Amino acid sequence: LSLYGHSLPALALDASDDDALLASGGADKSIKIWGLDFGDTHRTLYGHSDSITDLRFVKKTHNFFTCSKDTTVRYWDGDRFEQILLLNGHMSEINCLALSKTGAFVLSCGMDRQVRVWERTQDMVFLEEEKEREIEANFEKINGGDEVATERVLRRRQQSGGEADNGDDDDDDDNAPQSAAAVRKSVLSVSSGDRIMEALELADQEIKEKLAFNRSQEVKNKEDRKKRTPSILLLGMEPPDYVLWVLRTVKSSELEQSLLILPLSHMERLIYYLIVLLRKGHGVELCSRVAIFLIKTHQNQLIYGGSGRAGSTGNKSNISVPLRELRRLLKDRLSESRDTIGYNLAAMRMVLRISRENKNQYHIPDNESSGEDVWKNLGRLV
Repeated sequence: LSLYGHSLPALALDASDDDALLASGGADKSIKIWGLDFGDTHRTLYGHSDSITDLRFVKKTHNFFTCSKDTTVRYWDGDRFEQILLLNGHMSEINCLALSKTGAFVLSCGMDRQVRVWERTQDMVFLEEEKEREIEANFEKINGGDEVATERVLRRRQQSGGEADNGDDDDDDDNAPQSAAAVRKSVLSVSSGDRIMEALELADQEIKEKLAFNRSQEVKNKEDRKKRTPSILLLGMEPPDYVLWVLRTVKSSELEQSLLILPLSHMERLIYYLIVLLRKGHGVELCSRVAIFLIKTHQNQLIYGGSGRAGSTGNKSNISVPLRELRRLLKDRLSESRDTIGYNLAAMRMVLRISRENKNQYHIPDNESSGEDVWKNLGRLV
């Protein structure tokens, strides 16, 4: 059996005890999980920032450890295809791993001449917290150089005491970032993308449960039929309206970064909900912005095979139908919005013109009505 998939040499591999899975890591920084039944690739995992040097499965499980030249040891779940733990401690690249028979501890050794023992404890591990911690560390690492440059610029300006610097310093100040807020990425964009994906999954689940409930009610008599209560998870909203509500909660400056996190399958589901919303005329401006950005970003994937399956004509035809419908709805709704805005602008111009004409005119009341009490009939029934 020959397995192909790594773009660079495979440096480490191991199989599970039940011979169901084979995991391999290579110089391309990726981990591939193979099914030994047919030799297919179950999933490709990414996490290491350098070549993977060793990989070991835990006995009687589908969990495995990996080490890399990026000085980290990572613990993975081979069934759910996600990272469980990130272990830092080595000062140089790690060469190999060794696991105990019971999986109670793992040994790692590297070029820093250290052998580290990682013991299993009784502490609970929360995957969401581990993911957020890793994302924050990556952002700080990426933006570290920008922050150092910003700090250097601010320190130089403080030392100068407000005096003008020479020409070379001015050039450096122009090229360097002026504030950390302008160059620093935010974890909020990633969390917003996760919230959008969660909203899409909840909306899909609500639609499935609603269809199942309606089918079960069709069999019963009209007297025995019950009305389904709205989902609490969706705040009592319909699935498309809930998706629109979540999109509105994302900051406008972080919306595009949040949409970039969505995989192609979730993007197709989002397009479906956008079509439903545009048919109702809800959130036309936001839906148009999201739809145009998604299509521009995923243009090549949409052209060459739908849900990431290159050359699949069936997926291309399936995605082309909603895209044509989306194009028609965008054209119609945006035309209506343009007409409404034009009508309102014309009305505002008319009001402005009338106010200018009557600007110098004053109302002089008659002598007969000047002494009349205008409040005397207030509150009386006629």
